[in-house]
Amino acid sequence: VCLPLTNYPPRWWTGRPPWIAPGTMGAKLLQARAASLLKEHAMTINRFRSPNMPWEGSACRSPAAGLSGACYALPALVAPGVLEPALWLTTAFLSCMADYVHISHDSAFHGLDRCWATLMLLRCSLLFGARLDPSFFLLALVPLGCFVKGRDAKLLPDPSGWVFWHTLWHCSGGLVVTLGVWMLYRAPAEAAASGLHIG
Repeated sequence: VCLPLTNYPPRWWTGRPPWIAPGTMGAKLLQARAASLLKEHAMTINRFRSPNMPWEGSACRSPAAGLSGACYALPALVAPGVLEPALWLTTAFLSCMADYVHISHDSAFHGLDRCWATLMLLRCSLLFGARLDPSFFLLALVPLGCFVKGRDAKLLPDPSGWVFWHTLWHCSGGLVVTLGVWMLYRAPAEAAASGLHIG
């Protein structure tokens, strides 16, 4: 169930990494940017069925930007059991349905995709943050940067910029989470089987 999101950013959100001194121009700009992104994301979740695209009709339908969402099925290749692969296959399915099949019109798949992706992002942040080296999160800056650039590209009159950055967001994000899932599950198991110790 997706509840309406209001009053973003939350009061506890500073939008400033601890290594940037408070009160500086860089800190203020970064905080304003983070608050803007959070508010925009909350608005897109509230508009549950909307594709949130500024271009009409099939102009925004791209096999590259839409079907590249299948990259989020890659973690299923290295994930153990049944539940973990099912989570990633669901992520890939919703992404392709929202960003390709229904990209030009309203559909419940848009809201489902955004809510599911948000939950998976929070889940990965908690799992990876608790069990992987903090330096792993430097890799996450690549897909997050592509996501932000894709959002910015929606201000342009032509969808080609959005197609480029959204495709990179899917591809880089899929590869990063695949590596994270492998490091979380497969690497320790393979090391134990060979008598090595990781961590």
